[in-house]
Amino acid sequence: MADTKISALTAATAAAAANEFAINEAGTSKKLSGTLLKAFVGPTLITGNSGTVASEAAPSQTLQVLTADNADIPTTTVVTQLTASTVGLGWWLAEYFIHWNSAVTTTGINFIVDHTGTATPFMADRIDPIGSTTALATVGISHQTVENGVTGNLPSVWAANADAGSLGPNDGVTTADSVQFSRIVALLLVTVSGDLLLRANSEVASTITRVKAGTTARYTRLS
Repeated sequence: MADTKISALTAATAAAAANEFAINEAGTSKKLSGTLLKAFVGPTLITGNSGTVASEAAPSQTLQVLTADNADIPTTTVVTQLTASTVGLGWWLAEYFIHWNSAVTTTGINFIVDHTGTATPFMADRIDPIGSTTALATVGISHQTVENGVTGNLPSVWAANADAGSLGPNDGVTTADSVQFSRIVALLLVTVSGDLLLRANSEVASTITRVKAGTTARYTRLS
């Protein structure tokens, strides 16, 4: 049976994981499934609080999402919340979109981004919305439902210029057990491979804070 030109074939109505594509692998003709192709060109997905980042060379991306609340953080002892394993050599951009809450209004949370190998330069910023329009009025009191017309409210910002520097703690929340939202961006140059950890601790001993389901991280290998 003679080969048919691709232009003469019936058009597929949609791409699907079961579709097969012809490839040349080191001089040998083979087929490749849509599932494998998607895994190669798309971001790797980690579901849960621990997994391994994509092994592809830069640029490549890994997403991580918590599918359930992490265990309560009842003390000022730092506890790992997210683990991205095998964050290797080169520049990385790590972004965290964190759902969290506190059992009482007077207790905040501290976050730390920690690479277990060697990472320098290392820069990280954390931003929280607060319930104030004037500087220092309620700085550090996280408030996820600010509404202030066209002027908006102020953010609280923490910054670290070294690996494992503290980003907080903030001073509390406006409403106990209300879901808060913190954003952290870290840029780092890894020179010795290791794991990238998002860690947290409660501001006050014996007062519970927790990182909640839906918390998401995005790791981008830049070089």
